[in-house]
Amino acid sequence: MSFMGFEFSQFVQQWGYIAVFLGSLIEGEGIILTASALAALGHLSIYKVMVIAFCGTVFADQSLYFVGYYYGDRIISYIKRKFPRMEKPMDRGLNFLHRHRIVYIMTFRFIYSIRIVSPIIIGAQRVPFKLFSFLNVIAAVVWTVTSCSLGYLIGETIVKRMDSFKKIFFGVVVGCVLAVFLLKLYKKRRSVMK
Repeated sequence: MSFMGFEFSQFVQQWGYIAVFLGSLIEGEGIILTASALAALGHLSIYKVMVIAFCGTVFADQSLYFVGYYYGDRIISYIKRKFPRMEKPMDRGLNFLHRHRIVYIMTFRFIYSIRIVSPIIIGAQRVPFKLFSFLNVIAAVVWTVTSCSLGYLIGETIVKRMDSFKKIFFGVVVGCVLAVFLLKLYKKRRSVMK
């Protein structure tokens, strides 16, 4: 299959690992799952996907921790002042962090919509760097292995066994289900913030 003058496999091999790195910097589970499924189909190496995803997520979270450590108080004050509806949810999050520091650090990357801001908050609360780094690496290993294994499993068990028409139909259905889910999540979050 051709895409913008490239064969699909060539396009994925040229840009796939860059997409994995960029996706791992943000809430990019969809990119990691897709890349892992493509690895199951032979377009990428699952080991490279895992290493890049791990390095990207650790780099992003460690960097955001330092942003929070040095500028977090100002960022939190700004958000509370500029978005008054965020004050209660942020205070609840901060209270949870104070009471369950280890659980928070180990799980924040698995919770949609708080992944990017969490390391900033953790740094702002002056959680010791060594503790955060140690737990961050463990959580990154768990996240990477879980996300990549799930994507690889999807590629192995579902995508490999479909012909082209079924793959397109499956992609459209998954895209629609994901869009509906994200829309409902967005509406729910908006109603909570009001």
